[in-house]
Amino acid sequence: MLEDGSVEDVVLVTQLPSDSWFEGFALRPNGKILASRLDEPELYTFRAEDPESTPELLHSFEEEANGLINLCPIPGSTDEYLVLSAIVDLVNVEFEEFIVWRVTLSPDDSSPPKVTKLLKIEETGFCIGIYAATDRIMLIPDSFKNCIWRLDIQTNQVSLFVADDSMKVASGEGNFFGLNRIRITDEFLWFTNTSAGMLYRIPIERLQDDASVGIRTTGPVQLLTDDIPHCDGLAISQDQTAVYTCSYTDGFIWKVSIDPSTNKAETSIVLKNLASPTAVELVYINQQPKMFIVCCGEIEMNWFVQDDQNPWSEVANINSMVSVTVVTQEETIET
Repeated sequence: MLEDGSVEDVVLVTQLPSDSWFEGFALRPNGKILASRLDEPELYTFRAEDPESTPELLHSFEEEANGLINLCPIPGSTDEYLVLSAIVDLVNVEFEEFIVWRVTLSPDDSSPPKVTKLLKIEETGFCIGIYAATDRIMLIPDSFKNCIWRLDIQTNQVSLFVADDSMKVASGEGNFFGLNRIRITDEFLWFTNTSAGMLYRIPIERLQDDASVGIRTTGPVQLLTDDIPHCDGLAISQDQTAVYTCSYTDGFIWKVSIDPSTNKAETSIVLKNLASPTAVELVYINQQPKMFIVCCGEIEMNWFVQDDQNPWSEVANINSMVSVTVVTQEETIET
């Protein structure tokens, strides 16, 4: 149980290669998890509720990339995803050659994925993710150019969606990432600034009668909290009163509780001692919320150093092809 009593159980779901860094994550219609690897151009799937499930390599994009930045499901489709690949230099924090791919999976994985190259994204900084606003319009946060791009996958046109100073990298040595994760709900676009340790949202409007635009902002950026340093991952409850993010350096899971009547936010640590968590997903199965957390075990860069006191360290440093973990939690959302 979490320290605030909101999570009933924490369960190890599976372990992936110990020297790997996973960022992209989606729950498939067949109950399996689809995950993309940042340090290699590989797409995996595994069964979320079976601890004995062996992760299956579905596809490698090695001909045009050496890492996968992120992925997202395509709304209105069945087991179809967009995958964002790049040429990645994690040691020097350099990213280039961004390509968006469309990947169609078979329900039982009996046939290879159908992979289609959609476009190479030009004149950007660091495209750090891809998120579906509609079945046609995708949003791509750019951590180096302090903006979010709009991608129309019907025309493959890229345009500026929004840019704001709140998306800039904070000053200080070792700060590389500003704008990081985003989420889209009916009324807001939510985003984190990793180096500044801040959570923001922007009022939006969905344009049902203009599919080529799909979504637009309707107000200024709103700061919700500024006390989540080195945050990564972003998940929001259905009623938008709870936001979850993690600290990849300290192994925390934060819960930002938002009072809908005042919009005031309060941050608390609800889980500690994870091995470098980098992604959180909150999904609802039979109306019951379940949180998945991806932990990157032993991964270390000169700019990404783990706490030696982390009690998971013995598990995280196993080198017999296991340690990047996905855990699941039964989450109780108060209404």
